[in-house]
Formats: sequence, structure tokens, C-alpha cells
Amino acid sequence: MRPSSQVDDSRAPLVVKIGGAAGVDLDNVCADVAELRRQGERVIVVNGGSEAGDALLTSLGMERTEALTASGNVVRLTNEATLRVLTMAWVGDVNKRAVLALLARGVSALGMCGADGRVLVARRRPPLKLQDGERTRIDRSHLAGEIIEVNSRLLNVLLAAGQTPVVCPPAVTEDGTLVNVDADQVAAAIASVMGARALVMLSNVAGLLEDPTNPATLIRASDDVEGAMGFAKGRMRYKLEAARRALAAGVSAVHVTASGTARPVLSALTGEAGTRLTSSGKVIHASP
Repeated sequence: MRPSSQVDDSRAPLVVKIGGAAGVDLDNVCADVAELRRQGERVIVVNGGSEAGDALLTSLGMERTEALTASGNVVRLTNEATLRVLTMAWVGDVNKRAVLALLARGVSALGMCGADGRVLVARRRPPLKLQDGERTRIDRSHLAGEIIEVNSRLLNVLLAAGQTPVVCPPAVTEDGTLVNVDADQVAAAIASVMGARALVMLSNVAGLLEDPTNPATLIRASDDVEGAMGFAKGRMRYKLEAARRALAAGVSAVHVTASGTARPVLSALTGEAGTRLTSSGKVIHASP
């Protein structure tokens, strides 16, 4: 990935990612972001929007088709019509709700998707080889990509102006095509390029659990993200993949916690809640 400029480490920002699944408390997270801004922190917010996107598709009588790739993976296809609706939900709904929640708390926030100012540039993934019964077919309509560049110069200008950027998918390719990108990976890419002092990822679960059905098995801290990956199920695997990317790029800590926790961002940063991932030593379990 190509950073656009270097960041002053003495003023390294925090990156806060607000998940888009059902049960995520956006207002609760924004209250903490406002408190961090009052403390003089520079903060970049990234929002997802999976629930809002699916709900809007359903209301329009549409859905994201699942397909089996030739390699055996199940993917949710994103064509042009689907991505148009998802963009409406991610950018027009969730992103603006986050901006309004921050404005209501005295924080000047500016919402944008990856195409705005080319803040997120992506490489489009190659056509998919899909298994259709006994035959293999090529799907060239799937609009998905990988982040290759973050416009850190633009983000630094906004931060220097006292703004709190609120960024969300989709990203844009170098030839001007919108593509779906994973919001966790967006947060990791921004944290990496901006030299963030920490990445905090808020979702609807308490953190990384050894047993996803038992909150008492919360892993408080791990310096072995590869080993921790063995406990991750479902969407948590995406979060740990993003954490691995950020840590490898030099971000000192990634925190995964529940958005509904009291003071979720602040309690994660102090180690009172959630899972803290670093690249330095042993796994620490929650006290029984």
C-alpha cells in the first residue's frame, strides 16, 4: 500500500471502527469519540453498514446472491445494481447518522466514502470462477476490491482543520469504478497508513471468545494474533485478519470490544473491556 505522506508520530490519531451488524450501538460509540476529541485526541471513524444494507435491499425486493466459487468458498455477489443500493445505505444512512451523532455532541465531523477525494483507492478483484452444478462459469460483474492506497494527505488536512473524518465503503479504482471493500480492512488500512496509535473495533460481541457461545471465555489480551485466529469464528475472523494487517504495519495495539459496553472505546483503551491484540507475548484470559 502506498501512503500519500508521512504522519507526525507525536500526534498519531486513533482509528475507531463502528461495525454495521445488528445490535451495534452507534450513539454509544460516538459519545466516546466526542470525549476523546475533548481530550485533544485526533480521531478517524470508519463505519460499516451490513444490517442497513441488507434491510434496504430487502425493502426494494432485492438480495445479494450467494455463490460457490470453483475453489469451494461461498461469496456474496455484488453487482452494479446491488452496490448502488448498498452505497445508499452505507453512505446515505449509516455514515450520516454517525456524523449527526457527533455533531450533536459538539464534534465537527465530515462524512465520506472511498470515492470522495479518492480517500480509498482499490484494485478490483479478478472475475470470479463460480461452480454452477457440474460446470464452471466466469462472473465478470462482481464489484469487489482490495485497498491499495489511502489518501493520508487529505485525512491529515481534515484532522489539522479540527475535523473528525467518518469514512466508509465503497472504495474507488484508479479508473473510477466503485467497488465493495470490507470495512474492517478499510479501518486497518487507514490505521496502517496514518500511523495510528491504536485501532479500536466495535461490534455486537464482547471481544474474542474461546467459545463463541460463552462470554466467560473472553480472551483479554494476546500478542499472538496468528494463534488467536484459531478461536475466531464468523465475522470475528475478518476482524482478526484486519488486526493482523494493522499490527504488521506497525500499529501498536488493536482492540476488539462490544459497542454496548459502558464507555466502549475508553474502556477498551484502558484494558477494562474487550480483547487487546498486540504483537508482543502471551494470551491472557478473563478472570473466572
